[in-house]
Amino acid sequence: MTPSASSTDRDVERLCLALSAELIASGFLRGTFRSALDTILALAIAQANLAPMARNLAFQKTYAGLSSPPPDEVRRPVRSRSIAISLGIPQETARRRVALMVESGFLVQTSAGVYMPKSVTATPVYIETAKATWRAIGDLYCALRRAGALDAPTGGTGDGEIPHRYMMRLWGDHFLRLIETLLSMVHEPLGIVLLFTILRESQATGAGAGEPVSALALSRSLGLPFETVRRNALRLAENGLCQKASRGYVITAELLDTPIWRQFAERHRVILTRFFSIMGERDLLGWWEADYQAANR
Repeated sequence: MTPSASSTDRDVERLCLALSAELIASGFLRGTFRSALDTILALAIAQANLAPMARNLAFQKTYAGLSSPPPDEVRRPVRSRSIAISLGIPQETARRRVALMVESGFLVQTSAGVYMPKSVTATPVYIETAKATWRAIGDLYCALRRAGALDAPTGGTGDGEIPHRYMMRLWGDHFLRLIETLLSMVHEPLGIVLLFTILRESQATGAGAGEPVSALALSRSLGLPFETVRRNALRLAENGLCQKASRGYVITAELLDTPIWRQFAERHRVILTRFFSIMGERDLLGWWEADYQAANR
């Protein structure tokens, strides 16, 4: 690899990390569910409910926009045990958290398992999350096009209703794939959420400033017990993915250049690039490409 290619790859990796730090952290802080663990479980359940339709392009196009949430009758119930196993979460923890979400109306219990009803995916919070996610990924798409990291799509420019829901289903698959791929490095799904939240918060004051964020602040923002956050943050620090400072945990610009972060960033870039490839295969890049072309006229 040439030096310029290596430099480009690193720029792309940092752009991808910044996107996930923003989307994952802001998504989990939005307040739909009680905690980050509930959010992970709800996402995995919602994705599993519609998994049989994932390759049905007619279904995907019919229920692509915000005005067309998939009806409850096409949502296949899934058992909390299966979700717990797939995420590497203790089964009793998953069962207890799912039961609370059923009581709260976020999930519906049936004899075959649980599913997320259409009503939950039509709430203002979901709709705003979908719109914010579309804008953020679109900004990344334009940045990657400018960097030469993505080719122009073969399809035409987007027209009609923006396929927010279609994109969110693909993004959900991307996030769950990210968890699965990075578990060998981070060990727990919550650790990935925590890592990206530290990345976002510790650099929120500007340009790699590396301001520490306390375990207490992370606990409050993620809706997780302090001890759970402290234990996972310490493990991240022990594995070299963050640093423990006197006032909390931090990810510095120097840390991002260490071998373990280079490995983490490279894996993440590959997964996110694959997400754009799938979006291209489904002719879903036209709207973002139109924005890119308009900005570069």
